[in-house]
Amino acid sequence: MAVELDVLGETRVIMELPGAPLDDLIAAGEVMLQEGLTWWSLPVSRAAELTELRGLFGHRATFCLHDVRTSEQAQAAAAAEVALIFSPLADPELVTAVGATPIVLGALTPTEVDRAVRAGAAAVQVIPCDAMGTLYARVLPGLFPNVPLIAAGRLERFQADMWLEAGAVAVMPLGQITTAHVTDPDLAELRRRCQALV
Repeated sequence: MAVELDVLGETRVIMELPGAPLDDLIAAGEVMLQEGLTWWSLPVSRAAELTELRGLFGHRATFCLHDVRTSEQAQAAAAAEVALIFSPLADPELVTAVGATPIVLGALTPTEVDRAVRAGAAAVQVIPCDAMGTLYARVLPGLFPNVPLIAAGRLERFQADMWLEAGAVAVMPLGQITTAHVTDPDLAELRRRCQALV
């Protein structure tokens, strides 16, 4: 049975925001928006910052929360009214806790992907997708043609392309944008990295 994930639309890249102070994310956010990267994710521990970020960027940015590991965190993430919730775990209790909000459960092996699907995940986050080498990107999506897979890990552009070409619905490059990139006065390296991922 296919899992449904309509919320992404045409989005193929979800950016992990760095652990920088909120003030430093303002100009960086504008750069990301200018380069077409409009989906951003924060760790659930920073959910309280969403109100201010939404006030700054309005509907131009779509927000997600990641690293959800407990039912309490899942409930808090759902209350924040984000587009997607990400967990590195395949825990069915998290699906129950988020209610109607789509949750992307984590997996790495085929057995774990199957477990996440059976738990009721809206999609499965293959994490860390870079742990198994580049060939894995060509193999895993073919084993689950009806399951929306989101590849999350330390991805270079060619690796992201491999996952997408093989059938993943989106990628989430982790660690691509750091605090140093968003505090750089001219944001040139940030812009270059964004352009490389679009």
